[in-house]
Amino acid sequence: MEQVLVARESVVKFFKRFEVFILPLLKFFLGLFVFTGLTSIGHVHTSLAPFTEQMSPTLLNWLFAMLFTVMPMNMSWILIILTVTVQFSVNIEVAVAAFIFLMFVFLFYARMAPKESILILFTVMAFHFNIPYLIPIIAGLYFPVTAVIPVTIGVFVNAQIDGLFRLISPTAAAAATAERDIADIFTEFPGAFSEVYTAIMGNFDMQTWIFTAIIFAMVIVLVHFVSRQAIDFSKEIAIGLGCVMTIFGFIISVLVAEGAVNIGTLILGTVVCGLIAVIIRFFDGVLDYQRAESVQFEDDNNYYHVRIVPKVIMTKSQRSVKRIRPQMPENHLEDAQEMPEDEDTPHDGLR
Repeated sequence: MEQVLVARESVVKFFKRFEVFILPLLKFFLGLFVFTGLTSIGHVHTSLAPFTEQMSPTLLNWLFAMLFTVMPMNMSWILIILTVTVQFSVNIEVAVAAFIFLMFVFLFYARMAPKESILILFTVMAFHFNIPYLIPIIAGLYFPVTAVIPVTIGVFVNAQIDGLFRLISPTAAAAATAERDIADIFTEFPGAFSEVYTAIMGNFDMQTWIFTAIIFAMVIVLVHFVSRQAIDFSKEIAIGLGCVMTIFGFIISVLVAEGAVNIGTLILGTVVCGLIAVIIRFFDGVLDYQRAESVQFEDDNNYYHVRIVPKVIMTKSQRSVKRIRPQMPENHLEDAQEMPEDEDTPHDGLR
């Protein structure tokens, strides 16, 4: 265990030493992943195709990723919204609907909580990598309870992806834009929006999305409050309780809504996400609860009761050295001390 703690301390020191370079690099790779996924949609309107074809997709992704790195999160959301709109522009109705929804999210939430809004991207990414159960646990550990909002939005966006891709498929896009110019499309918006809404809702499992959002919200609230209790290993206990609530919550949703969740996959995925959360928590900090102390003091206006738990900081492995000295047998020492000296007995010579 000591070697693991020493390795952890080395990693933490390296991160803190080069934090000014590592954090922008991580943000760059996040932006590169996001914009690579968005530009791979590729359903651009024919009127915009000449502009997009002149630019290399790889160069465009790297340019957007660099802008995502240096710009504040509010401006990054504007760039993401415009990219999504252009990539859905083969179906004007879908593009406008996506633009309105994302602008609504930006104006009424992301603009006011830029740090928490990053959870929207993380939630969609977690579903993409098949580790969605990790997000509510991490959100409960490191974000306030209001993290329920961006996680819920991320779950909703992920649930809409399949329906949107059906609407912008080549066959559907050709049928939507056949023998229609831009002016006709804009004049037919009311009916077109009704068709888009019907198509999305026809391919949208409302019960699955609602149950997933409710379970994730319950896990966030549970992990948040348990992890902040003044008990030993509160964060580890919170992670375990979050995993248990996730498993039982989705089992109940399967029984109630008759969902298509595989119980074995659910349990295995939740355990894996819990282990990832434990590893993240391990690198965040290790506490020595054996040396915990409770301190009480007061001033003129308040009385304070503070619990202090020191962190484990180990720069090198601690070794204990034992010195082994030869010892004479106890009975031999006692005989040597008690034996009287005989005056008539010659010692070193003859008399």
